[in-house]
Amino acid sequence: MIANALLFRHCNNCYYATIRRLQHITTEDREALVQNIKQIRRATLREFVFNIMRAYSDFDFSLPQLATILLLEEEGELTIKQVAEFLGRSVSTTSRLLDQLVERGLVSRREDEHDRRAKRVASTERGRMLIATLEQRRAESQVAVMDYLSVEERADVARAMALLAEAGKRRRSHAYSGLNTTHGRSDE
Repeated sequence: MIANALLFRHCNNCYYATIRRLQHITTEDREALVQNIKQIRRATLREFVFNIMRAYSDFDFSLPQLATILLLEEEGELTIKQVAEFLGRSVSTTSRLLDQLVERGLVSRREDEHDRRAKRVASTERGRMLIATLEQRRAESQVAVMDYLSVEERADVARAMALLAEAGKRRRSHAYSGLNTTHGRSDE
């Protein structure tokens, strides 16, 4: 499949973009792309993290806790077992993690009406607001970097971001296709 690729090359401590028509991406081009992604993520992640720390003096979430809230916000209500499978953790570890999030009002838990042994969990409004705030702050950090681009460069980045967003949707759809559940995963 022939595709356009926006590639960045290192030149005197700066990167410049070239657009090539490619049959496939070479190892060298892939590595250059990885380096550019790492550079932009580092530039925005630092600002994002410090802004969150300043905005939320009591921000004290572990990565598994944030991943769980994000998962529930995206997937909707899941069983504890499904959450454990997504996280790659045991059901008991996941249950304890969810207990902490329930205590903080970020996740709700209820009994499954079809199987009283199963518990279902979902993000609460407070959990959804936390994720929305984090996503907004992260996007603002990334947009702030774009202020250093020309109008034409910003337009190129906007088009590239739209393409990446679409590719992300396709990847997610492909990754979960063929799995038999309401949320794209196997049931308990």
